[in-house]
Amino acid sequence: MQSIEGARGIAALMVVFMHAANLMRVDHFSGHVGLGDIFGFGYVGVDFFFVLSGFIITYVHFADIGKPQKIPIYLWRRLTRIYPIFWFCLVLAVLVLCVGRWLLGKDAGLAFSYLDLAGTVFLLPVAEPQYLGVAWSLQFEVMFYVLFCALLVSRRFGTGFLVVWALGIVYKLVWPGALSWSANLWSGHSLQFIMGIAVGAAVRTWHFKCIGWAATGLALAAFVGAVVFERAVTTLHSGAGRVALGLASAAILLCLVELEKKRAIATPRLIYQLGTVSYSIYLSHIIFINVIYMLLLKAGVYHLLPEVLVFTLAVAGAVSCALIIGFAVELPLVGRLKSLTLAKSSG
Repeated sequence: MQSIEGARGIAALMVVFMHAANLMRVDHFSGHVGLGDIFGFGYVGVDFFFVLSGFIITYVHFADIGKPQKIPIYLWRRLTRIYPIFWFCLVLAVLVLCVGRWLLGKDAGLAFSYLDLAGTVFLLPVAEPQYLGVAWSLQFEVMFYVLFCALLVSRRFGTGFLVVWALGIVYKLVWPGALSWSANLWSGHSLQFIMGIAVGAAVRTWHFKCIGWAATGLALAAFVGAVVFERAVTTLHSGAGRVALGLASAAILLCLVELEKKRAIATPRLIYQLGTVSYSIYLSHIIFINVIYMLLLKAGVYHLLPEVLVFTLAVAGAVSCALIIGFAVELPLVGRLKSLTLAKSSG
């Protein structure tokens, strides 16, 4: 569905804009968040990603629910989708760090404990990921992929598990001191994933013919309202904000699917292409933004150019480099691994 890919591309750009502005606050760059922090809300793109993740997994694997024999193929498809390109970008980030420190005459500064290795390389929620900051969200993704297996084991068991899980998250959001173990499990982001599952199951089960452009406009307005609520009313990154953004994101996905079914929406080609490689954009953009800012600084033009131009050069350069990675590395990898999946299925 091209509109879903397009929405994913827009969400990725929101994150890029936010980080490009935030990285300016480093002392040897601008020393403050760029452009008056007008893109400070960009992190909500990640909230959309979490809902989208639950939706896509359910939409794609809906026919596998209640079929435990599908679990090995399911895990192969999901984990090979996330790890190979992540490892590529992780190596790229480490190389850029080492080269940068070498040019400055410093030690590489690489130090890994066993927990760091598990948290950074294998994305296990035992330690904060190093060197690729956005990988914190991938630790959630890996957890989501594994827990979704409950639905593949049994529809009834899986549904009950999701209901109990959701109730536990709500309990944790209301009483933050409760359920102090496994923070990711009881995070509002996990509730967003469950919301995505609900939308995926709903559109696979029912047709919502009454949903059209009016409902889509209301869903978009609800998302804007959730952003305002998150930024101006509640505490940033609060549980209430996660719920509001999750519900609004779920509504947008539901509307886009129904518009796709009616062939009532056309997604611009560029936005669609951004969506197809949004994972590469998400993983690599901070690396390239930092490199571009440093090159501009070393060339002596960073502080001479208008801030908006510096920002634009960083965003355009980072997205362009990420597109190269996406089309030259990510998509070929996905294609190859998908063919291996089909071979395993037929075998």
